[in-house]
Amino acid sequence: MSKVNSTILRPLALTGLVSLLAACGGEKAKINENPDQGVVTSSNGCLVSDEKCQSFIIDYPVQGINFECSSDTLNKFVTEFEGNVARGGCPSKDKVTFYIQGSTSDKRISLGTIDLEKHNPLFMKLQPTQISLLNIAAAMTGKEAQKDNVEDETYKVMVGLIRMFQAIGVSAPHSISVAGDLQPVELDKALKDDLSKLEASVDVKSFVDGSYVEKLAPWVKISDIEEATAVQVASNLLNLSNVNIYSANFMPIFEDGLVDIGGFFGKSILGNGNESIANLYLLTTRQGYTMGYAVQWTGVPKLPEDTPANDWSKVQRIRLLTQVEPKTIFAAPTTGWVNPITKQIAQPLNLLSAANSNDRLELYQGKFLSGHTIAGNEYLYKKLSGDTKAPEDKKVYGAWRQQLGNDQLTGAIDLYKRSPATYLDNRVFLTNNTVKAGSKYIFPLYANLTLDFGKATELKKETISIVIDENGDIRTNMSNNGTNPMVSDQCSVITDQANYIDNLGVKQYRIGTTGAANHSEVDKSITIRMILSNPAFGNLDGTLVGLNENLVTLPSEGGAATSTVAGGVRINLQNLIVSQSTEYGINITGWEGAYATPARWVNMKGVMQEVFNSQNKDNLSPAQIELAKRQGGGIAIELPKCYQIKTKV
Repeated sequence: MSKVNSTILRPLALTGLVSLLAACGGEKAKINENPDQGVVTSSNGCLVSDEKCQSFIIDYPVQGINFECSSDTLNKFVTEFEGNVARGGCPSKDKVTFYIQGSTSDKRISLGTIDLEKHNPLFMKLQPTQISLLNIAAAMTGKEAQKDNVEDETYKVMVGLIRMFQAIGVSAPHSISVAGDLQPVELDKALKDDLSKLEASVDVKSFVDGSYVEKLAPWVKISDIEEATAVQVASNLLNLSNVNIYSANFMPIFEDGLVDIGGFFGKSILGNGNESIANLYLLTTRQGYTMGYAVQWTGVPKLPEDTPANDWSKVQRIRLLTQVEPKTIFAAPTTGWVNPITKQIAQPLNLLSAANSNDRLELYQGKFLSGHTIAGNEYLYKKLSGDTKAPEDKKVYGAWRQQLGNDQLTGAIDLYKRSPATYLDNRVFLTNNTVKAGSKYIFPLYANLTLDFGKATELKKETISIVIDENGDIRTNMSNNGTNPMVSDQCSVITDQANYIDNLGVKQYRIGTTGAANHSEVDKSITIRMILSNPAFGNLDGTLVGLNENLVTLPSEGGAATSTVAGGVRINLQNLIVSQSTEYGINITGWEGAYATPARWVNMKGVMQEVFNSQNKDNLSPAQIELAKRQGGGIAIELPKCYQIKTKV
């Protein structure tokens, strides 16, 4: 038996899965005690090195929000900027009380209490938990939001908090922020001490009945921000909560003597013996579009005659990796898949076959638990939710169904949500909407990406024209050039949103979004994440750029998993911003820790084809051999001649 076939029977331990999850996007937290309270403090909320320190990130980036950890009755703390986020932290089983208060009076704005253990039952060291402004609003009202309009009391409180933070940000000294743009806000000592001007403290009742505007007027002029503006920011913030990388894989999980309790798998309901496994790669944009593709294997696993009849036989479906050629199904950009308030799948996400439009796989059911995972089974549900019983509502389980030719399949899916995006720093993300009149702006940014094929030097490089638009999302800038349609020398604009056609009559495609904008003296860059998942992209169909995670390709010895790295990618804009000229161009890099690396892409269609080819060398078609050569390579970038820096009138 070959080495691959002898190792693919080993499922993945849940502890290993949790480690992989923690390694993706996990960052250290730095929490300093608050010097503004007039209280002598001797320790932080918790140190990141502490075994039970649960760091947290608040989605609206505000430095200076006061908080107290229930296990520490002496010290008081504040959220603090670290990179692109506002962080805090308390021991993982604590209740965290949030508020805003200065050092000169007892006047405060109460922001409720969140139970960390209930908010995120599955504690993972070094993995910060996400606390949204909607979570804080729910802590204030004592009930979860049910809908995204101001008729919902909790949503109305969230909108009120946004109006307050927007007013503070826009009115801050030397502020370049404009109303409606999500940017960092600092509650410094002087500002919080000015809360002494209030007649009384402000609590949830004032945000519910709207009196907070008048009550906080001596402190900040909230009336300068229209409620409609805050509602739009609230919508953008909810969309931002879904801007992640979503992935699932074929790996079953082994834990506590149990086998076959996870993965992306299923079987035919027609009794023909067909089983199916898949790897899935998705992303969601800032405008709420979800897109991506899956690599799928479907067939009847062929087992060696000496296969023992025990629990291990349950995972023999993994043998399909080398027995059945992988097929690709793609998800065209779709809105409304996951409800950003309930975190539950609201409508099916369809993955289609390019070869047969009647073939369709639907991801139709599931709810994200602990903010990051849909469980496909009871065991993982209990781990993630902290519950000791199975859920009464089975719709929380991840589930899929598929029409595949004359066959019908159903199955379960464990779906993981990683790499949350942040606000885009307006010192880097310069658009007509984020700068003031007379200022220059650089987005929409048009660029040509040239991808090589690594060691397969005999393959010709491929170029694709892209646009990073004023929302921070990425689309193609294709042309009507019949010989090279993926490249354009004209900077087109979308004029038909419904059909996504530009002013030149060319069909364009949504392909990605941005993760964060970085600003320092020597680094002014924006990170990108892209998935090319449509036959229109030819040899680049299946390309993944900037996913910044390990993608499982094979089980291996010891119950671990062999992975392919899809690293992070950023576009460096230093020359455009500093010189305000296109003369010196832009460049693109990857990163590893604090160090820049060459930018790279990966194609899981090619990677998984190579896995199949390696065990079927004598029966391969030219197309199978060629696809396996297109596993990944480097990326270069240049500005097209049509691109210009503009000035806001």
